[in-house]
Amino acid sequence: MAPRALYALTFGKKPVAPINHFYMRPDAPTDMFTQFYFWCIMDDVNGPVLVDQGCTDSCLEEMGIPVRLKYHPLELLSRIGVDPGDVRHVILTHLHWDHYAGDAFYPNATYYVHRKEVEYMTGPLMRFRTYSQHYNFKAMEKLLQLQFAGRVKQLEGERETVLEGVEALRTGGHTPGLVSVAVHADDGTRVICGDVIPRWQNVTETVPCGIHHDVTEALRAIELVRDETGCLEHILPGHDPAITERFREEAPGVYRIF
Repeated sequence: MAPRALYALTFGKKPVAPINHFYMRPDAPTDMFTQFYFWCIMDDVNGPVLVDQGCTDSCLEEMGIPVRLKYHPLELLSRIGVDPGDVRHVILTHLHWDHYAGDAFYPNATYYVHRKEVEYMTGPLMRFRTYSQHYNFKAMEKLLQLQFAGRVKQLEGERETVLEGVEALRTGGHTPGLVSVAVHADDGTRVICGDVIPRWQNVTETVPCGIHHDVTEALRAIELVRDETGCLEHILPGHDPAITERFREEAPGVYRIF
């Protein structure tokens, strides 16, 4: 059975340097914002399935980031009738702080994350702030607790079915273990790209993301999601404010994709 609905939930935004989203593009506009999203797939069999889980002001305070968010993630989920206890599956595109901050919102959920992401996050590059600044240390402790409790499933392959109609594609690029999530609906496949494709402009102009671990993988990711979806409208970038313009707002901060 195909998923019946997909929502983008945005909990805030902050100014962003163009080099974060566009590699080697000095002509990019300077007055840019990054929009923060997580996603909810509504599935009659598996219940609400989350892609990423967002973060809260407490995470930003811990990390010294001078931004206040507009909505709490649970507030957004309540607007589409989702109770935290009903969430049994959370797919993490990667482990940067704005995608996974370690909040224990979902007591019954299994978390899916690629093995390469865990290896990268615990690897030798984290001694450099260039890399470690994107991770919340307390969140990593929480993930380890979930692992010990048997609530983390580490994905292994390049393409892996997570649930019926939902696949994890290891696109990498931004981080080695980043997965984009393919949602196979009756009217076609959408791909939730994560940060390997932060904006639609990355696709239309074939420009890799600015923050990347492997620029070649970032370019290949653009080709992959083009082939997977067959149309630009079914590619869902990780941080593009234009999502709030292209899709219908069903409630404050809640946008229905299909």
